[in-house]
Amino acid sequence: MSDTEQDDTKRRQRARFVDALTKTAQQPGDRSRVGTKVAGAAAVLALAAGATMGIGAWRSYQSDQDSKEKLALKEAAQQRRIVPSSPSASASASEKPAEKARTAEAPAAGSGAAVVAAPTREAAPSPSSSPTAEDSPSPTAAKKSDSTVNRLLAAGHSRVLLKNVKSGMCADISGYGAGKVNGYVMQYYCDGSAKDNQLWSMVVRRAGKGPGGADLVSFINVKDDLCIDLPGYKGLSPGWGLVEGVCNTATADNQEWWLDPAGGGTVRIRNLASGNLCMEVKDDSTQRAARLQLDKCGTDADSRWIVLS
Repeated sequence: MSDTEQDDTKRRQRARFVDALTKTAQQPGDRSRVGTKVAGAAAVLALAAGATMGIGAWRSYQSDQDSKEKLALKEAAQQRRIVPSSPSASASASEKPAEKARTAEAPAAGSGAAVVAAPTREAAPSPSSSPTAEDSPSPTAAKKSDSTVNRLLAAGHSRVLLKNVKSGMCADISGYGAGKVNGYVMQYYCDGSAKDNQLWSMVVRRAGKGPGGADLVSFINVKDDLCIDLPGYKGLSPGWGLVEGVCNTATADNQEWWLDPAGGGTVRIRNLASGNLCMEVKDDSTQRAARLQLDKCGTDADSRWIVLS
């Protein structure tokens, strides 16, 4: 073998040795570092994905919370009681809500009226400055009384039911016992028994002092001796709800009503102080527990009542 061949063989051996050493030295460390890098990258990706999912979940939760709050505010706004302004500075009208409790089912025959949730106080417009011609019957029309009105007033009935012609329900108050001052007057299934509180004493306060010589009367609840009333002392405009109030016979109050014959044994019950506006059911409702209020008198059944004695 020549010197050249020997040198070439030695170089190849050294190269193989160096290559083997390099592979042996690099294999554990390099693979470990690559694994660490891969694991680190995976962890970073996992954290990024988790953060994205977390933000998405938080946004979804926040959206649900916002929706619930908006719904709650909307419901509260719908249920919020709007108290109308007092008709005058001298009027003393306390606007306390009634505590009505009646069930949703109709009462059985011969039983007291069932108990349902009280309706909320409705908004009422400000008092009008003067009554319209529609609401102010002429004295001639007022004098056209019929036998029904004469019979009712002459007898001095102490126990009557006020039955609305359209709904067939009677003027009623909270629960079964005595009502409260400013408690709402509403309509409910008629029950003329002593178990309920729908009976009213119709008392003549000022005979012949109404339009056309009509008698002015008060309706006094038999169980609590409170009168069908309006807030304050002055005349009010359409939309004001009827309440119970302490009967006032010493001063000119807005508790005085008069019966306007409407034909067929029915009457319109008009409020003297409020320009002869009529006692009606809010929104012409035929639903139980609907509020009674002042409204313009019309020819429809909603503004007509039957006084049952």
